[in-house]
Parts: sequence; C-alpha cells; structure tokens
Amino acid sequence: MVQNLIAAFSLLIGLAGLTLTYAAHRQKGRQDSQTELKLRERRRIARRQRERHQASMISTNVVGLRHTLDSNWIIWTVEIENRSNQPVRDVCVCFRGDVIGESPLLGTGECAFPLPPSESDAAGYQMHITADFTDVSGIRWRREGYGALRRAHQGADGWEDPEPPDIQWVAPPPAGGVPGSGPMARRAPRRRRRGWVLRPVAVLVSVVLIAGGVWWLLHH
Repeated sequence: MVQNLIAAFSLLIGLAGLTLTYAAHRQKGRQDSQTELKLRERRRIARRQRERHQASMISTNVVGLRHTLDSNWIIWTVEIENRSNQPVRDVCVCFRGDVIGESPLLGTGECAFPLPPSESDAAGYQMHITADFTDVSGIRWRREGYGALRRAHQGADGWEDPEPPDIQWVAPPPAGGVPGSGPMARRAPRRRRRGWVLRPVAVLVSVVLIAGGVWWLLHH
C-alpha cells in the first residue's frame, strides 16, 4: 500500500513538473513577444525622430520694424529660417489660412514675407502663422507658429498629430556605447542559455518520475 502511494505521489510530482514547465514556457513566450513589441516601438520612435531632424531646423519668427517716417507705424514681417545644411522646397507661408508668401526652394538661410496690418503685437501674428515645406527626404511638413510640427498624411489630405521639434540634434552614440553592447547585454545570452538548459532537465526529471510511477503501478 505504501509503495503504491509512493508511486502515485511520484506520478503527481511528475505531472506537476510538466505543468509548471509548460506554464514557464508560455510565460517566456509572452515576455519575448512583449519585448519584441517594445523594441519595434522604440525603433519606430527613433526613425520618426530622425525623419523630423531637418524639419526641426525650420522655424518662423515675426519681426516688427518701425517705419522711418512714422515711429507709430510698425511694419510686420514673418521670417522663415532654414538652419539645416540642406534645402527645403515648395515653401508656403500662411497667415490665418491665407497664403502670404511662397518659395520654390529655401537653402540655408532665411526669407521674409510681409504680414497684413491686422494684429497689434508679434504674439498675435505668431499664433496664426503656418509654414508648409518639403524636406530633403520628400516628407511634407507643417511648422505651426507656436512651434509644433505636423507631417502630411501619406496618400490622403490633412496632417498628423503634432510632434515636438528636435531643436538639438543628438549625435549617434560611439561604437562602444551602442545600446545592446554593454555588460548587461553580454550577460543576457548566458542567462538565456542557462534557462534553456534547466528547462530540458526539468522535463526529463518529470518524465522519469511519471514513467517510474506508471511502471510501479503496472507491476505491483
């Protein structure tokens, strides 16, 4: 009787071991999927940041100059400046939705367009100004007066949600500082190999326990 109980107990332990091993495998699979999704999202964010680098170097600024004959009369203009080392094309500057200036090509530097005498200060003008342009990679952008960037929808009218401009370009890390090359990354493969060793051992022990329990029940 005791021997049968031991055999049954061994059988239960083996089944529990297989169940736990299967659950651990499922959990590992879910963690790997989540990690892959996070990596893809990081790559997407990094790609979009690279894409808007030049667009972040395009800015607008409202300038008011007093007339030489009448100091109370201020002439307002909007300057669009390209601080990148590549030209942008098909520049279109609008104020309250009306086109006030266009330029087929804007290299490094700036150009200015006059503004209608409808506002009393630069802030009143700036918030209603938009500058549309196409960067060197062919992406159509809109720089809004308060600084946000929008990219045109591909194959459709309209603009995507605002994106913050990257005013300061961050140089890529040196070879020694590339993500994934640090000490923690070098230890990760060893942990992964250890896990792959332990899982087959657990499965083997469970199978041996089950087989021993079944054999004992059949022969006693």
